Amino acid sequence: MKKFFLKSLYKRIVNIIFHPFLGMNIKPIPFILKDTDKCLVIAPHPDDESIGCGGIISRYTKKFKVICLTHGDDNRQAEFDNAMNYLNVEHEILTLKDKHIIEGYEEFSKIDFREFNYIFVPYIFDQHDDHKAVSILLDKYLKQNKISNELNIVFYEVWSAMSMPNYFVDISRVVENKKNAINFHKSQVNEKDYASKILGLNQYRGMIINSKSVECFTVLSVNEFKKVIKVIKGF
Repeated sequence: MKKFFLKSLYKRIVNIIFHPFLGMNIKPIPFILKDTDKCLVIAPHPDDESIGCGGIISRYTKKFKVICLTHGDDNRQAEFDNAMNYLNVEHEILTLKDKHIIEGYEEFSKIDFREFNYIFVPYIFDQHDDHKAVSILLDKYLKQNKISNELNIVFYEVWSAMSMPNYFVDISRVVENKKNAINFHKSQVNEKDYASKILGLNQYRGMIINSKSVECFTVLSVNEFKKVIKVIKGF
């Protein structure tokens, strides 16, 4: 009886956690943007955008806009501007408070998400409260606003590697651009060598296609994204 109960409990837990992902492709496939696609990267802090999306931004510069939520100090603002100007990408920075992003819905909700096809946010299981908060705020926005069915939400990697990415972008030709963009955030890389760490992950991801360097993403429809957030809120 005990063995049956534990087996049933295990199946229930697995179903709760992974059910939203079961309809997704698990083996990553190429992430190819159309000429008409518009992409928005939401960075909780200056440097998250370069760490998680520096490669794909560099490959598709004209398709991207980057919004950083927290302004930090003057140095971090300047570093963000320098990195984005280096990548030649449209960008802006908001004034939400570091470590309190979850409290900033009023300003967050002023972002016009409707003009984009893809919204890039940190991986929901990323081990940083501010990074998780972005998905929670976006979920609230999607519930309160009518959004096109063509919109997709894209998780990117910063502090935590994704267990089941379903798309990849080969960044081998632009990996130096990504490295340089990360290193513009001097106040941060002086503490940790973010460039070598994340590029190591990108090299590991490259084994998917026998390539030098790859960025991986989890791309979800709005409905899939909502299901994932609902499951997480249920715990």
